[in-house]
Amino acid sequence: MNATLAIAGATFGEAIRKRILMVILLAALVIILISPAFEPFAGRGQRTLILSFGFGIIQLAGTFIAIIMCTGLIPTEIERRTIYTILSKPVQRWNFVVGKYLGAVSTLAFVYVMMGMVFMIVSRISLGEFDPKIAQGLIMFFFQSSLLAAVTLFFSTFVSPLVNYFLSGGVFLMGNLMSSFLETIQRNPEVTPLTRIPIQILTVILPNFANFNIQNPIINPEQVLTDEFAYLVQTVLYAIVYIVLLLVASVLVFNQREM
Repeated sequence: MNATLAIAGATFGEAIRKRILMVILLAALVIILISPAFEPFAGRGQRTLILSFGFGIIQLAGTFIAIIMCTGLIPTEIERRTIYTILSKPVQRWNFVVGKYLGAVSTLAFVYVMMGMVFMIVSRISLGEFDPKIAQGLIMFFFQSSLLAAVTLFFSTFVSPLVNYFLSGGVFLMGNLMSSFLETIQRNPEVTPLTRIPIQILTVILPNFANFNIQNPIINPEQVLTDEFAYLVQTVLYAIVYIVLLLVASVLVFNQREM
């Protein structure tokens, strides 16, 4: 366990020092800060503008940081040959994989705390009120990015970083679109079981990233999320279970890899 935490701490420190990640974070913070200035050009209410703009930037930044950070977690160590030094110590391969993931999640937590604090301050100053549900949206985005990080880490155990960018990005897009696509198919009585069943299987295999997009009810209070507490708990548990399964798969694949 100490080895896992040591690797997690080293991964967090290395990620914080990456310029591209800090540039993305800084850009997101600046855009959130100046978002109230776009109100005269938006043609929408101030509340809708501030919240939709902030949530959109935070989700976009979290997605890019998760993918960019995790694509190179394992391949970079192999290219530098530092992995041989790490594994020569009393460190198991599962310690290495899990430690890398925990370091990535710690970085995401730091990023979301920074963006969330600025977002809440801007919304409080601009709107004159603090909506506690903003925190719910940020937490859901954090678990969404953590799940995406697990997907990207899994791919990094057997593909190159360049291929991983497209694979992880594709899975994220499909995971956001698949649930609505399946719902459309199920409502169409003309769709045959031969078409519906493969889509249903695919929705089980692909992580459903759309479940974490709860920003619309927060932005538009007239939209009510049915059984909100149960939905949030179920979504978080879904993310945790899926992440654990992906980490197990990552360890199994990494154990079979020759160094």
